[in-house]
Amino acid sequence: MRVDLISRRPVRRLMAAGAAVACVWAAAGSRSDASTIGVADRGIYVFSVNGTSMEGLHPGAVRRTRVTVTNPYPFRIAVRHVEARVAGSSRRHCKPTATNLAVGSYLGSLPLTVPAHGRKAAGKFEVRMPNTVADACQKATFRLTFTATADRVGR
Repeated sequence: MRVDLISRRPVRRLMAAGAAVACVWAAAGSRSDASTIGVADRGIYVFSVNGTSMEGLHPGAVRRTRVTVTNPYPFRIAVRHVEARVAGSSRRHCKPTATNLAVGSYLGSLPLTVPAHGRKAAGKFEVRMPNTVADACQKATFRLTFTATADRVGR
């Protein structure tokens, strides 16, 4: 039996990482800061996921960060999974835990197709500062990290 290798290409897995900043208790404004990971030599390609900054968080406050996916490739991608977590804070004694800042589930529709060399709004994450937040977190800035997976969309 003969197999046509051109039509039997393996699905390439795409991965992304990014960040957003949550400012607490009237901290100075800040910008989103994207970071990416790359392992293209293993058939995994990188794209970016970024969230908008959130300011004015205080105990009991709820904000949403809007997520944007950027596709640097000359082909469309279908984002299949997006998640966010608290990655760090600007204050040494303010731990990035759910008792200080809680990130809810993804609020959006998946899969999300992003055009070649394009960007697309990908939904939101709700971020809540519980009343259990430590005093050490006053005026702290929290960093959220996003991860996502996508597949290359066929022609």
